[in-house]
Amino acid sequence: MGDPGQEPRPGANEIVLSAADDKQLCNTLQHTKLGCLAEVVATFGELGVKWQRNALWQDSWGRSYPLCSECWDTMRQIAQSRRPGLVITDTRDTATRR
Repeated sequence: MGDPGQEPRPGANEIVLSAADDKQLCNTLQHTKLGCLAEVVATFGELGVKWQRNALWQDSWGRSYPLCSECWDTMRQIAQSRRPGLVITDTRDTATRR
């Protein structure tokens, strides 16, 4: 993966999960307002071909978002149903997984 402080770089049809900081809030507006803590940070690779109908979340490609378990589960379900070759790489230490 590279240096410990370096952002993960997912490949095509890949989402890389890393551990969220203890006080990091979920990225969704509603959950931020409620103070929901993030459980993972999801970094999105290219989920499709730009501007094609089945491409997912093009504005998120190459970016990282802290997500609570509910939001991550929803995004995972959508991505897995729409991108059959999706790879999810979980870089969290198994001891720190919630």
